[in-house]
Amino acid sequence: MGGVDVMDKLSTEIQIKKWWWNLFSHALNMAVVAAWKLHMELHTATNNRLSHLQFRREITIHLLHARPFVRSHPGPRSQLPIRLRTSYGHYLQSCAQGRCAVCQRNCRNECVQCRKRLHRNCFPSYHGLA
Repeated sequence: MGGVDVMDKLSTEIQIKKWWWNLFSHALNMAVVAAWKLHMELHTATNNRLSHLQFRREITIHLLHARPFVRSHPGPRSQLPIRLRTSYGHYLQSCAQGRCAVCQRNCRNECVQCRKRLHRNCFPSYHGLA
């Protein structure tokens, strides 16, 4: 049997709606089969040869025991300005929807003097009143 026939025999077929998933899984299967073929060539003299299924299971076990990727926690995207603002003339009024200057979520309130969109809960922290 040629290399292509072996690849087709050892690969798994999954029907998926996403068009790119078949390409990705086929490339991944090709890489696993190529790695298994290398394993077979390297271990011809020894009895440490694994079957294709055992080789796939070993890869899966090693990937499951890998250290997890630590993600950063969500929060404000930037630091607030340090300077203290006065409260005179600063109050909220309704405006068109936009992003809050503190938490980056949608809001419909705006500080009259600063012209910054702020939630009622974010207003004191932005103006240094909290």
